[in-house]
Amino acid sequence: MNKKNISFVIFTFNEEKRIENVVKDLITYGNVLVFDDGSSDRTKEITESLGAKFILRPKTEKYSVVENPDMYAFVKSKVETDWIYWGFADHLLPKQLLEKMTELSQQNAFKYVYLPIYTYLWGDTSYPAVKGNYPIFYMKDCVDFSVNRIHGMGKFTGKQNEILKLPNRPELTVRHYSLYNQNKFINTHLRYAEIEAQQKFNDGKRFSTMRMIAAMLRYFFLFYKFGFKKHTPNLITSLTYSFFRLMAYARLYEIENNITLEGMESKYNEDREKILNELK
Repeated sequence: MNKKNISFVIFTFNEEKRIENVVKDLITYGNVLVFDDGSSDRTKEITESLGAKFILRPKTEKYSVVENPDMYAFVKSKVETDWIYWGFADHLLPKQLLEKMTELSQQNAFKYVYLPIYTYLWGDTSYPAVKGNYPIFYMKDCVDFSVNRIHGMGKFTGKQNEILKLPNRPELTVRHYSLYNQNKFINTHLRYAEIEAQQKFNDGKRFSTMRMIAAMLRYFFLFYKFGFKKHTPNLITSLTYSFFRLMAYARLYEIENNITLEGMESKYNEDREKILNELK
């Protein structure tokens, strides 16, 4: 088996400031494939100068996020290795994790691996804003994306004993350097909320006040519990992510009840006509 049995799939859009670090981090351990959304900066130039492959990814009509079946089919058509790492330009992997992934890519007992991830916010790397484990390292033919949802990683088609969850230790943890201020967060997550709400509605799920409140509380404590020592920034972050859940459920309510700007204007006009008719 080829020693380099990993394809590092990295999604980009105008990432000239970060792509160099990503490619340098990964290139020794496998094929680095940069799937780009039509960058207008130097992302392509930098990628290719460092020995990675730059691929212009197709536009898909189903969802405006990369975790969809059409995109996965396209990615698989470009991948020549057995294993895929699914990542972004704001991720960086430490040496021990890369060596562990190389070791795993040479065996067949495990086929679907959860990697621990530390997410940093506000430029502060003294503590993670959130810790998680995500199945972003797997054998390419063992995952089904046909019914995938936003930010999901498909459905594993193998056996339960073929799943591995790496321990949450710093030397084995992906670093996620999330770059958000309030303006970028709201604009980006408003789009995410729209996609998520539409997917929920298409799946037959309907608005529930209790589920909305539960989701908001879950996100608040998910982000607050790791940074309680830095009260102000962490409180803002926790409330902001809680608001994201509110946006998703509020949009679901609008879709379910067919609430549109045009519909609201039409109803307002009925009342306006009554007022104006009184003046005749």
